[in-house]
Amino acid sequence: MSETKDSRTRAAAITGGIILALLGVLFLLNNFYRFLEAERIWPLVLLIPVIPLVINWVEKGREAAGAIIPITILVFYSGYFLWLTHTHWMGAGTTWPNFMLGPGLGFLFLYIIERRGGLLVPAFILIGLAAAFYSAIYEISLPLGAFMVIAGGILVLGSRKRTSRQ
Repeated sequence: MSETKDSRTRAAAITGGIILALLGVLFLLNNFYRFLEAERIWPLVLLIPVIPLVINWVEKGREAAGAIIPITILVFYSGYFLWLTHTHWMGAGTTWPNFMLGPGLGFLFLYIIERRGGLLVPAFILIGLAAAFYSAIYEISLPLGAFMVIAGGILVLGSRKRTSRQ
């Protein structure tokens, strides 16, 4: 029992240390480029609920693996909105498929952790739709083609692991 308390204390110390170090880097970088202004950094508020979700996931392991979906969505949208605020929302009209991509990545990452095949269906649907819309918006087949290659690779590698276990 003391080992689990020690591991929790260690995980909390590591998480807290990483957060403090990243905040320090942000404040140091702010001296060179003034980006710590409320209208630019408001998307970081989306990361606040990520902290307890990550701590819970680290403590409970696979039992709390479902937290990876909201963690992925919130981190992805935080980065996306940071980019949009930095570019003065210039790309918002052509990057809206990201709203499908965020949850799709969440399902994909949960599949990577849990290895439950049913998670690939919503992941592939959402990521595939985002790739198809990006292909249509930019009138190139690169996003859709890349998605098909990656999805095919995941399916092939996933089926090889299942057959080798049996």
